[in-house]
Amino acid sequence: MLKRFIDGVVFGCGFALALAVIWAIWSVGMVYFMPRIMESVATTTKEPEFKRPVDAQIVDPAPGGARENRDFSFFKNSEKRMQIPPGGGILAMSPMNTEKGSKRPSTYQLWLTDSKLWQIRTVEEKVEIEELPYPTNASVTDLGRLMRKNLGFSARQSTMTVADFELSRLKAGDASSHDDSLNGKLRISVEGVVFVQPDPYGT
Repeated sequence: MLKRFIDGVVFGCGFALALAVIWAIWSVGMVYFMPRIMESVATTTKEPEFKRPVDAQIVDPAPGGARENRDFSFFKNSEKRMQIPPGGGILAMSPMNTEKGSKRPSTYQLWLTDSKLWQIRTVEEKVEIEELPYPTNASVTDLGRLMRKNLGFSARQSTMTVADFELSRLKAGDASSHDDSLNGKLRISVEGVVFVQPDPYGT
């Protein structure tokens, strides 16, 4: 009888000790590791996949226009659902993780027209473009889906429409009327891909 009692006490103590160790490990994990994991997930974008990127040849803009001193961020997107303008397109943009010491922010962008879909990556002054499969019944919803797929849920997407007359201005080498509201310059490649080339930090 006494032996059973002692065995029970030993078993109970061992079980209680195991629970205490598990509780301590769980508590340390919740206090120290979980906030870091959540912070990492919330602030880090994934690296988008480019299979066969080509360097974009940019149409040189006409000189002129003073730059504003401001921190880089895309302008805020309106809540209004946007449609692809006739002869124009929709541009979706998000900053990406940028290497320390970079002079310009790195960005990931998507350009959607009534017949083409392109992804764009800017790193410093380098611009890479790649055509993507055109979605059925393409709309701004597809851009949001692709942003989340390629950058993760921490993507800070901004979206804007670009009308056909803006494309004509860009093709002629003129500055876009959107430039005043952007921390960068709207550009167009010889393939007709529109994107924002960010200004250097502090300009």
